[in-house]
Amino acid sequence: MQNNTIEELIQLKQEGKIGWCELALRSKHGTAYLQWCDDHGIEPDDNNAELYLEETESRIYDGGNDFAEEFAGALV
Repeated sequence: MQNNTIEELIQLKQEGKIGWCELALRSKHGTAYLQWCDDHGIEPDDNNAELYLEETESRIYDGGNDFAEEFAGALV
């Protein structure tokens, strides 16, 4: 898996070059996303990757998370 900055990944997503699943997998938290999928008994796909990223982003309001802050900042 290739790690990119969240800003690079958001740009690729906005350009339609990658989907949510690839964005999640190529981020520095790709392993955590795969573990999350395993924990929930699901296969990685765009729908659950978007959900995972939304949940990760929401952690900003529950004490913070570096990735979530970067993700939220890149979306603005």
